[in-house]
Amino acid sequence: MSVLRPQDQLPGLNAATILLVGTEDALLQQLADSMLKEDCASQLKVHLAHSLPLPSNVNRPRIDLIVFLINLHSKYSLQNVEESLHHVDATFFLGKVSFLATGALSALFSKLMISTALERRWNRIVTP
Repeated sequence: MSVLRPQDQLPGLNAATILLVGTEDALLQQLADSMLKEDCASQLKVHLAHSLPLPSNVNRPRIDLIVFLINLHSKYSLQNVEESLHHVDATFFLGKVSFLATGALSALFSKLMISTALERRWNRIVTP
């Protein structure tokens, strides 16, 4: 198990490798499939990982971008990303790491529903 470094290997011509890291396998696969469906001039490879570190005994390609998926409804998802970040070299954060949050709309909707319900309840208590 080793730390991921961006300059471990030389870049390939017209090729990019993206590593998707997250706890939701179905969402990772859906994102990878939609990325691979896009028509582009370069060759795109997408690898999926539940967490980091990656096994060191595997001969893996150079990783050009790491995307961490965070589910806003799951504390485990955020904890997994926090733990995985310890296995990424600091130089990766210069434009080679991104964070994708999922579940924001439903989380916002839930907060609005709760605040609306509390507001209605408060109005019932205050008004005779």
